[in-house]
Amino acid sequence: MHILGISGSPRLGGNTDMVITEALNAAKEEGAEVELIRISDYQLKPCTACGVCHETKKCSIKDDYETLYQKIVKADGLILGSPSYFQGVTAQMKTFIDRIGFLCLARGRKDFEGKVGGAIAVARRSGLSSTCNQMIMFLTATRIIIPSGGKVYAIGREKGDIAKDKEGVKTARYMGKMIAKTIAAIKNR
Repeated sequence: MHILGISGSPRLGGNTDMVITEALNAAKEEGAEVELIRISDYQLKPCTACGVCHETKKCSIKDDYETLYQKIVKADGLILGSPSYFQGVTAQMKTFIDRIGFLCLARGRKDFEGKVGGAIAVARRSGLSSTCNQMIMFLTATRIIIPSGGKVYAIGREKGDIAKDKEGVKTARYMGKMIAKTIAAIKNR
């Protein structure tokens, strides 16, 4: 089983990357192969609402979207993570949701159906719920299964602060384990 962690943080090695890594490490302990992807390492332009994807099942914008899309297609599960920027996901995560989500919908939603996923929101204080809910809506719209513990809120502002949030780290690890266990249960049906 292969699980992707997808970080929407523009800050390399920041709190979001750190807490996603905790979840991935827990999934690895359950036998998963894991990979952390940082959206900011890819060229991903905003959706232009041209509608071409609904006609051709391909995006008209030439960038790295198809590479990211195919990574998700090949994975069994994914963990999305974003810091809260003004009560919502970062521009990087929003672009990812719009581009990848529209393409999945245009392709009949079947590419991600049955995969297992969860979302992690990181904030200093506010915006955790609304940030996490944006990612959860993407997961449900693309028919990804969200297991128990599939929503995580973690507190941190300065790089490394997340280590002080013991409960956030613990719930992220629980989510990683539950995603791996759910994938294993589905595969063993």
